Amino acid sequence: MSSITNYVKISDLRLLFLFNKGLHCLVLDIFMNTITQIGSLVFAIALPLILILSENKTFVITGSKIAIVLAISQTVVFLVKRLVHRPRPFKVFSNIINKKPTTCQYSFPSGHTCAAFSLAYVLAASFPRLSFILFILASLVGFSRVYLGVHYPTDVIVGVITAYGSFLISTRIFF
Repeated sequence: MSSITNYVKISDLRLLFLFNKGLHCLVLDIFMNTITQIGSLVFAIALPLILILSENKTFVITGSKIAIVLAISQTVVFLVKRLVHRPRPFKVFSNIINKKPTTCQYSFPSGHTCAAFSLAYVLAASFPRLSFILFILASLVGFSRVYLGVHYPTDVIVGVITAYGSFLISTRIFF
């Protein structure tokens, strides 16, 4: 079991350094700082509110579903971060490139990735033709979090899983 754990830890660090240090350039810095905002608190609150306040019934229902999934997923993220206490990569490694430190000191799981995938799961269920684009955008948010040095790849993976679990739970209970 420890060999699997060691493999995961080594792979986690290799990918972190590859994405954070190996790919850095000005164009990606600008793009990643922009795309990561899809998982931000402001975007996660604004999008469902805009949809709920629209006059289109489909948009109102979709906005309500997004709000429910986000409430569940972000509650889980908040609790797990405080239970695990995993420090962010830029706090552990002095050679990590990080230009925008975050307010929360814990990295596990990724709240931005979880929010982006929560949005993607609900929007893809409501608008299946957009699924591919939605999941590409959500994946880019996850990638941006590692690129920006604020998360390990495993933080991102658990963020995706948390979003999916929250989507499934909300689908069974509320929808």
